[in-house]
Amino acid sequence: MRDSNYIFAGNRFYVLQRMLQQGLTVTSIYAVRNSYLQRALDAQGLEYAIINSSRQLVQRLLNSEFDILISNGLPFILPATEIKENTGAILTNIHPSCLPDLRGVDPVRGAFLYGRQSGATCHHIDDGVDTGDIISQVAIPNTPDLDSGLLYQLCFQAEVRVFDMALERKFKSTQVQVGTGSDIYYTMKPEHREIDWGADGEVILRQIRAFGTLSQGARFSYAGTTIKVLDAEWVTNPFILEQINDYQENQVVFNYENCLLVRKGAAFLKLKYIQGDISAIKPGTILGKTDIE
Repeated sequence: MRDSNYIFAGNRFYVLQRMLQQGLTVTSIYAVRNSYLQRALDAQGLEYAIINSSRQLVQRLLNSEFDILISNGLPFILPATEIKENTGAILTNIHPSCLPDLRGVDPVRGAFLYGRQSGATCHHIDDGVDTGDIISQVAIPNTPDLDSGLLYQLCFQAEVRVFDMALERKFKSTQVQVGTGSDIYYTMKPEHREIDWGADGEVILRQIRAFGTLSQGARFSYAGTTIKVLDAEWVTNPFILEQINDYQENQVVFNYENCLLVRKGAAFLKLKYIQGDISAIKPGTILGKTDIE
């Protein structure tokens, strides 16, 4: 497999970087427009082509001589049967979850939202969405010390690891994907970021952690201002818990140092790293239904 000709397509750079470090022959690189991959390739002066659609990439592949496709962060569904029948190539994808769980475009955020294990999987591409036979897989437990940004970085490392494993296995599958009935397909929608104060506190905490990056943020509105929250944690200090009955559900206890302390259930939820003017949210305020402008 080290003598094979590879094509790389996607929006992330780390797996491609490992391929180049190992001296693999990458005959073509196709980058999603405005992606991290494009910026990294520009910074290193590497040659590539921009792809804007599935059909555009398919035509490039059908007119190329190559042995293995490595897809990593490619936002298009490929007609795998057509490509394989016309090229004879091996088509693989590297996906940031432990398939078959968390198929879809946004598995890292989905891991937080649903409290699922994360990781990475290298699998063969078939005509479905993230459904092909598994070649290699690495799991990342979902622990309280992870935030969204950190989990993304760990998943990037896991993707490199599953590529190394797949290369060592000559891209031969090790198991067929079999659904459990509880597997989740997750692709983000804008409304998933909106905090519903009627939801359980643990649900809100997972939501904030899922969208806790500078480009996203869980959000709510108050007095016509949109507030973005990038992090949260439970406060269970015995001193303040003695006062739990002094506060109503969703009532703000403190507004300090760009943080809000809010009663949720039998504890207090601290909202941290807030973007937006929260000066109007006084102690005693009861946060209500999200009203995003």
